[in-house]
Amino acid sequence: MEVKLAEQTFKSEVGSCPEGMIPILRNQRPNSRTRGDIRQGIDSSHGHFQHKLTVNASEADPANLHDATVAHEYAKYQFSSGSALYRGAKGYFNVWKPSVEASYEFSLTQLRLAAGSSVQKDLNTIDVGWRVYNSTYYDALPHLFISWTTINGESEGCYDLQCPGFVQISSKVVVGGSLSASLSQTNGPQYEMQVIVFWDRGTDAWWLHVNGEYVGYWPNSLFTSLKAGANSVEWGGEILNGGNGSTHTKTDMGSGEFAQLGWQRAAFIRSLMTVTSTPQQVFVDAPLVPSKVITTKANCYSEQIFHDSSSPGDWRTWMYYGGPGLTYDCPT
Repeated sequence: MEVKLAEQTFKSEVGSCPEGMIPILRNQRPNSRTRGDIRQGIDSSHGHFQHKLTVNASEADPANLHDATVAHEYAKYQFSSGSALYRGAKGYFNVWKPSVEASYEFSLTQLRLAAGSSVQKDLNTIDVGWRVYNSTYYDALPHLFISWTTINGESEGCYDLQCPGFVQISSKVVVGGSLSASLSQTNGPQYEMQVIVFWDRGTDAWWLHVNGEYVGYWPNSLFTSLKAGANSVEWGGEILNGGNGSTHTKTDMGSGEFAQLGWQRAAFIRSLMTVTSTPQQVFVDAPLVPSKVITTKANCYSEQIFHDSSSPGDWRTWMYYGGPGLTYDCPT
């Protein structure tokens, strides 16, 4: 099964910034002539120059507006451990352009490392993947995104480079940049994005590696419970259902096809691997036990997980996931 690495539009059209500089995505409103352009020339030593964005209530993520009709829905694979700590994880994420019904809804796929719990109010997370979110990027394309949270997963942190925290060093990767140069096609070419997140002992930081490029890092000082390592790792899809409560959203997850349709139809994530807190810190296949499949509404979005120890290379542990949302079998 042939799969090519997905390229960002910036790489195919520009290449990279001068040495010592990083590309910064400047999202503007749809009526702006410079919507979604790339600003170059930001000194990479100033990874903390960004400020939190201030938005009006109408522009905010509906998930934060406490609307009872808004719901996050998932199709993901998760494993957690009460004792073992994970120092990293990786995966190859199939890139598609899912249809998103409303501008305030989103569709994403991601890798998540988490520690702590919401019960103890010490939940910390790191998320990396791609998402389609018109309210943020003002288009219908998949974009590389990152996020981090600490203090119960909500009080501190942000997406992309919207606030201090993540320190970018790459002059080639646009955090928040579009992946429109490489979109998978049904029964056609398949593209993927390699994502690796790992803790480095020497720098005491969580490093992000995308498609063979070191993008940057989160200093461990940002976190509380995640300092020692993650006790939960997840791979999968998520959508925001902002429907009226009586009708389910038509927003796609993944390719918009159910997991059961498999190769070249459903979206996949392959090479699910983790790093445990051992002196060697090497990647090993994600264990099937202890683990669980979390599917919020299986009649709307589904998931299948596979493991074959005899498979070569990066297809030893993989998953298909996704769905079309609103159908006869998924009315609400």
